[in-house]
Amino acid sequence: MTTTSSSPASYIAGRIGLASLFIVSGTMKALSFNDTAGWMAGAGLPLASTLLALTLVLEIGGGLALAFGIATRWVALAFAAFLVPATLMFHQFWAGDPSGDQLNHFLKNLALLGAMFVVSAYERRTDSVR
Repeated sequence: MTTTSSSPASYIAGRIGLASLFIVSGTMKALSFNDTAGWMAGAGLPLASTLLALTLVLEIGGGLALAFGIATRWVALAFAAFLVPATLMFHQFWAGDPSGDQLNHFLKNLALLGAMFVVSAYERRTDSVR
C-alpha cells in the first residue's frame, strides 16, 4: 500500500516512540534535579546544574517537538549532537563494567543516534518534495 502523505502513520508512531524516551528521561532528571546534577559533577562535568538545565530543555522540549513534528529535522540533529558526548562520557563500558549495563546503555544510545539520522534524512527528503 502506498501513501501520498508526507508523514505516514508508521513514521509518526516511530517519532512518538523515540520522543517518549527523551520526555520520560528528562522528566525523571527534573524530578531529581539536585541528585542528577551531583552525579554529573561527580563524573567530572563542569557547570553540571547549567548543563543539566540545558539537557532538560532538549530532552523535554525537544522530545515534545519531535513527537508533534515541530522543527523535526533540526531537533533530530540536536539530539544527535547531544548523544555523542553524553554516550562517550556517561556510558564507558570499556572502563570495566562487569554487569554489562553500560554496554547496553551505550548500544541503546548508538541506536538512538542512528534513529536521529534517519529522522533527519527523512525530513530532509520530504522537505525537498514539498
